[in-house]
Amino acid sequence: MADITYIPIRQLYPHPDNPRKELGDLSELAASIKENGVYQNLTVIPGHYLNSREYIAKCVDEGGDAAAAAAAWTPKAAWSSEDYTIIIGHRRAAAAQQAGLYELPCAIVEMDEREQMQTMMIENMQRSDLTVYEQAQGFQMMMDFGQTVEQISDKSGFSQSTIRRRIKLLELNRDSFKKAEKRGATLSDFAQLDKIEDLEARNRVLETLGTQNFNRAMQDALEQQKWQHQKAEWVEQLKKFATEDSQASYQTHEHVNAYGKWGTKKEVVMPEDADKIAYVYKVSENQIDLYKPRDTEAEDASNSAREAARATEQLAREQFAAVTKLMYELRWDFVKDLTPAECKKHLPEILAYSTPILTEYRHMEDDENVLRLLGIGLDEQIREDTELEDALKMFNAYDTEPEKILLAVAFDATDGIHEGYWSAEWNGPTGASKFVHRKNDDLDSTYELLTALGYEMADDEKALQDGTHQLFAVYGSGSKADTPCDKCKAAHPECDKCCKTCDDHCNAFQLCRKEYGE
Repeated sequence: MADITYIPIRQLYPHPDNPRKELGDLSELAASIKENGVYQNLTVIPGHYLNSREYIAKCVDEGGDAAAAAAAWTPKAAWSSEDYTIIIGHRRAAAAQQAGLYELPCAIVEMDEREQMQTMMIENMQRSDLTVYEQAQGFQMMMDFGQTVEQISDKSGFSQSTIRRRIKLLELNRDSFKKAEKRGATLSDFAQLDKIEDLEARNRVLETLGTQNFNRAMQDALEQQKWQHQKAEWVEQLKKFATEDSQASYQTHEHVNAYGKWGTKKEVVMPEDADKIAYVYKVSENQIDLYKPRDTEAEDASNSAREAARATEQLAREQFAAVTKLMYELRWDFVKDLTPAECKKHLPEILAYSTPILTEYRHMEDDENVLRLLGIGLDEQIREDTELEDALKMFNAYDTEPEKILLAVAFDATDGIHEGYWSAEWNGPTGASKFVHRKNDDLDSTYELLTALGYEMADDEKALQDGTHQLFAVYGSGSKADTPCDKCKAAHPECDKCCKTCDDHCNAFQLCRKEYGE
């Protein structure tokens, strides 16, 4: 065991590879040291790496240029055999300096670089001092020194799978990762990112980690991943009888079929005349279109336009339905994960939500859905022969979670995958529907209750609710925020702009701004 030597603090230097980059708040530790002193010695090695000031001074003394030296310096640019480098005790040294101490008790040891890294890593982990990212960096540095995952596991106490998962986190954007940590993101949150295969997509979702938009972003990334897999599968099937043509369109070809992001269960079926007709397909961001040659002289131009409008309408309908379903799934998951205690705490809000439903004699949509919301699983045979009331009694749910039963029944009767803030209106001139925003008081009341219970609406949900979602701009008469208000229409019946988006303000401008509450 090394002897204890008291060394002046000015001769102690932090290790540049210390896994713990942030020492945290030292005020409490400094106050304790000032009053009681340092009970535990530091562990140090002889010598230290020159800091930037020392390195520049050395280069200048040797006839070099200060600016060039400053640009060339790195934390491990040059080693000096003088003074000491801290291996264990970085926080104690910093707090002691803050407390005004002159010297500290130290054990001077000899270690090679790998031993230094291993000692610092294990010491910090045993004290639970490292952030997730710092752990990942430490594991990677140990591997860089030639250690295997198995060896690191034996010395650190972490499982091999945990070490591999931590190291994989280093692929993520460092700044976004640290911001997520500061927002309170948990290990389980970071683990969810492993489900996303594409690194760029993983980093996009990482930016929402620790915010109310994380679940929505995660959901969207997984849906997009599922779509990319399905698109690749469809392309392989289409290649068997068709060739890709990026220029194909409704004007040049007859549209045969569409395989879209919002209907991934569709199957590619080879046409019977595929051996006689030159089929082509066109791949776009959200769908694949299958075409065949058309006799343009024999067709009316208006039919082509109507055909395109109908295809666009179908795509719009599928997208609105899909995003409505996804929003419902977010609400459903939240209700399912609520504990009986949380429901009991908010019983007044649940009663206020449930009373209109019960007095209007609305019926539940699905007994099985209610049981799943309560976390009750029945095998198929028992499920077919068991009424909801009997199943609740079987699991003693009436006694253990009556408030959540009330919530689950009311939620199932009110909410569903078709509950949204849109409707389709027929547009005669185009021969297709346009999609417009509509109020939904039932869904508003659901959101009001869930928000009281702790639910955080994603930006997509808020935009659908207030009519500013991009889908309305793409497939409707424009976003609600861009459509003229009554004041604008009264002042200029022929104008299709609102004062909010018009650069030529008229006398209705102030009235319009007042209506929007600005």
